[in-house]
Amino acid sequence: MNRDIERLTERAPSLDRDGRAAYRVVPNDWDTSTTVVRAVTEVADCELLTDDCVLYDVVDPDALNRLFADREDDGGPTRTGRVVFELQGCRVEVRADGDHVVYEPRSDGQSATSAVKSA
Repeated sequence: MNRDIERLTERAPSLDRDGRAAYRVVPNDWDTSTTVVRAVTEVADCELLTDDCVLYDVVDPDALNRLFADREDDGGPTRTGRVVFELQGCRVEVRADGDHVVYEPRSDGQSATSAVKSA
């Protein structure tokens, strides 16, 4: 992991789930898809530009950005909903309120489905 850059995630023990440590994504000016990929590579301690960490294999990055972008009709952000998926073995929760969470990769060797879920 490149330690020369500022951390994008912070540990959030109160959000731990299923024996996996949770990391809250620090708000930033990047689009949602860039933020997610960078946060996952930080939590999973992997390289940013590898074939194993391709967001498009799991969810369409443009659709993810549009889904959580400010709305033109009222100029405000989407306030409800979330998308949940797995990338690099990490569970990723992208939330409309901007409070995104990345869970550490599974330690039990299981490979969870990468299907996208929305709520």
